[in-house]
Amino acid sequence: MTSRLHSGLYGLVPHRERVVAGARGVVLELGGGLNVAHYRDVERVVICEPDAANHGALLDRVAAAAVPVEVHESAMTDTGLVAASFDTVVLTFVLCTTKEPYDLLAALKSLLRADGQLIFLEHVRGGGVVGTMQNVASYMWQRTFDGCHPDRDAVAAIREAGFFITDLDRFSIRRSPVPVRPAVRGVARKAAA
Repeated sequence: MTSRLHSGLYGLVPHRERVVAGARGVVLELGGGLNVAHYRDVERVVICEPDAANHGALLDRVAAAAVPVEVHESAMTDTGLVAASFDTVVLTFVLCTTKEPYDLLAALKSLLRADGQLIFLEHVRGGGVVGTMQNVASYMWQRTFDGCHPDRDAVAAIREAGFFITDLDRFSIRRSPVPVRPAVRGVARKAAA
């Protein structure tokens, strides 16, 4: 689930630190545990990483964690996680690589408690020339970077999945390749039924 592109290069550490700083309670994170070093004031972190190629590095990161971490070396759907059992879900550069972002977001929504939060850091489709470049590069980009779609609209996907975005910061990851420069950082909650 963790792309080579998202492994901490391009000055992403400060962005990861800002995102994780808002986590609270019991946390679910998908991917290779690239944020695990930044967790401080949480009860515990549950990480799901189905890609066996990432398990060694993930376990090394977990060994150095400052908080309790539980690792599931499988997809989230294969873990038996209980509905409404998480206070925070953290997604960093996950929606671009998942095959079905809407299905994933719906499943994550069911795992959040009623007052839970989804915290995210994702690159998104840009406007103008950058958006056009992303469209043109998308096919080859996906094949080069583990299925990463540089032209996805993560914000729209989160809203369409029934979340209400309470905090949103759009910015550019300056030292990254142009197709993945436009990014968002934010917080979303379950929309009222």
